[in-house]
Formats: sequence, structure tokens, C-alpha cells
Amino acid sequence: MGGDNALVTWILAVVGSLFAAVLAVRAFGHWFKKEWGALISHIVGGAVVAVMIFTPTLAVTILKSVGAKIASVFTG
Repeated sequence: MGGDNALVTWILAVVGSLFAAVLAVRAFGHWFKKEWGALISHIVGGAVVAVMIFTPTLAVTILKSVGAKIASVFTG
């Protein structure tokens, strides 16, 4: 997850766990109130953020690729 640095791995694990807990509480609230659109958007957004938290090197690679594609549109 965080490479060879134990502190980075620990911090990412704590942040990931807190994120999952907050997402679960909010998702349950949306489900309970039958707010289906908000529930689906939380699940999709949560999946994107989870990739950023749990696989940061993959997230950086994806963002670099997307940035290069966008830059190529404007530079020709």
C-alpha cells in the first residue's frame, strides 16, 4: 500500500479505515431515507476515493495518464 515506509502504510490504513466508516454511516443514512441517487453517488465516489487511498501509486499513474490526454487535446 505505502511501499517500504511503515509510517506511510500505517497512516494510509488509518485514513482508509476512517473513510470506510464515514462512508458506511452516510450510506446507511441515505438508504434509510430512501435517497437512492445520493446513495449511488456516494458508492461511486467512495470507490474512486478508495482507489486513491489504498493504491496511491496506481492513482498517480491514472491521473498522469488522464492529464496527458487532456493536455494533448489542447496542445494538438
